Amino acid sequence: MMEGTVQMLEQRLQLLNATVAELRLAQGSLGDLRDVEPESNLLVPVGGGVFVNARLGDISKIVVGVGAGVSVEMGHEEAAGDIGERLQEMEKAQESVQEQLGQIYAQLETHQGMAERLSAEIQNAIQGAR
Repeated sequence: MMEGTVQMLEQRLQLLNATVAELRLAQGSLGDLRDVEPESNLLVPVGGGVFVNARLGDISKIVVGVGAGVSVEMGHEEAAGDIGERLQEMEKAQESVQEQLGQIYAQLETHQGMAERLSAEIQNAIQGAR
């Protein structure tokens, strides 16, 4: 049962790690774009090491996904603040899951040690009965 919990927490931690990385990238990109002049030429990554040329438009309004397929238009500063808040929440969740994993690993180690001692005692008892 504990091993199942460990697997579930490890999967959750992987998801949180990916989300934190994505939010940090978004936060960095918003920060970098703040100082770029409108109509500047940019190379935009589309995946797989492929980039397309693009021209920067007005970034005073940013479209931010808020979950469940819903997006909201926000001002640049509001979007940056929203991303920052979400990043903090995800980092707290990440720490919590890591702490839970540490506790379960400690319990598993304790139980494994007890099982090994019990197994040794049973083997000694069986050998003594012969």
